[in-house]
Amino acid sequence: MRKTLVTLALAALPALILSACNGSSAGGYGMTPTAPSAPAASHHRIRGLDNGPQDLHAGGATFPAYGYNLGNQPVGTYNQPQSPPGQGSIFYAAPTKGTVYYCLTGSGYGRKEFEANNGTATTACAPLGASPSGFGGRQDPLDFVGSDVAMPSTECCAYGTPYYSGRLTGSVQWGQPFEFPTIGGPIVFGYRPQDFSQNVSAIKLSTWTYCAIANGTISDWNDAAITADNGKSVTGGVSESITFFFRSDSSGTSYLFTNHLNSTGSTGCNQTFKAPYNAAPYGSPSRSAAWTYGVNSTWPGPGSSNFPNPRFIGESGNPGVLAAVQSTPFATGYLEGAWARSANPHVGQAMLQNGFKNGKAIFVSATNKTAVKNALAKVTASNITYGGGSDGNPLNSTTPWCQLYIDPKNFVNPPNKTYPIVGFSYWLFYGNNNGIHVSDKIALINFLVSPQAGKLMEKLEYTPLSSSVHTAITNALKGNTSQAACLQ
Repeated sequence: MRKTLVTLALAALPALILSACNGSSAGGYGMTPTAPSAPAASHHRIRGLDNGPQDLHAGGATFPAYGYNLGNQPVGTYNQPQSPPGQGSIFYAAPTKGTVYYCLTGSGYGRKEFEANNGTATTACAPLGASPSGFGGRQDPLDFVGSDVAMPSTECCAYGTPYYSGRLTGSVQWGQPFEFPTIGGPIVFGYRPQDFSQNVSAIKLSTWTYCAIANGTISDWNDAAITADNGKSVTGGVSESITFFFRSDSSGTSYLFTNHLNSTGSTGCNQTFKAPYNAAPYGSPSRSAAWTYGVNSTWPGPGSSNFPNPRFIGESGNPGVLAAVQSTPFATGYLEGAWARSANPHVGQAMLQNGFKNGKAIFVSATNKTAVKNALAKVTASNITYGGGSDGNPLNSTTPWCQLYIDPKNFVNPPNKTYPIVGFSYWLFYGNNNGIHVSDKIALINFLVSPQAGKLMEKLEYTPLSSSVHTAITNALKGNTSQAACLQ
């Protein structure tokens, strides 16, 4: 059992106490709700208990969830004390009449519940780091879900897919989905600064090196490639094995991360590496940084069932990976930057290479807001594929203007001097909401695209998407004379 648990330094957590091991098979750690303290008077709607049908229940992706609710997991069921969104989060500040309870389950689990009744909407929400078991909602279906991967054509909306003609609950029709991008951010290599030599201010990893760590080629922090990247050994010349934590659940973060590793572009692992990365201390015929495991929301690399490796260990959710890195000497793993930034004790974020200047590698920090924003510069309305699926095929929706898909090719290999591994998340709402929380859902979406929400995101190491994307979202929300409003 790990004895050092992650705490969220930036969040006010009045409704939570740190718990011991929650007993999940992945070894994760959770947070247990206690009686919530009184919220600020101006936000009297924020409650630690769903006390009526006015409150909303949602869940899914963990990548953006620190921005949504500061990681306040509403553990349990709606009629038990559940942690409300933390002050400083989007759900706390949004002008909704009801409290928004968002259960962090991972993208894949969220999409499955959205598309078909899996019986988990009203099942208890599990603690952070535990394998997901439900969302703790008052009723089925959920009000909306978050996913870092847009729906593929195999899930929606043609005959034979789970979402054919819109979800049905008994005889109730919920309409075609309204899917759109929400917020962006960096995916980082976290590490414990206290494990490393005191004269190393920040660990630097070249593209070749971080690819070789992810594929298992580099197994020790004293590897010559890491030493070359940093100009000295980060361990003072002592051998220290690398423990790598990956996502054990179906994860949009895993999809975004492996999609980047799989790229043949200038920041991907399957490029043809040039000098100095095609010779010692980097690549050689017997020492490759190539990513040969493909792209998947379920981690396909070392440590998976097909490629056992005891140094690679799975954890559920971004919080699970963070807790594991934070409590394991000389560990690393991939997680969204805001989660790393929230950690107390501190978790470092490696500087990653993107480009050269005067023959020297340029290393970029994920905490550089401009570098992350510029990496997402092509995430604009002009690159939206309406009605497109994440597998490259059309969804065959009857309302294609309501599915706003942006292909990862627009950010998988960002320009030089930008942070190289980025992504963004989506929200999925039902097109026909049958009179349930309609005004609050519209208010929440309008707040997401507001300058106020953008300022909140930037404080938490997230990146607001472009104004053109925001305009496309509001246009779809409202509809026009020829296209019906996407949320009714």
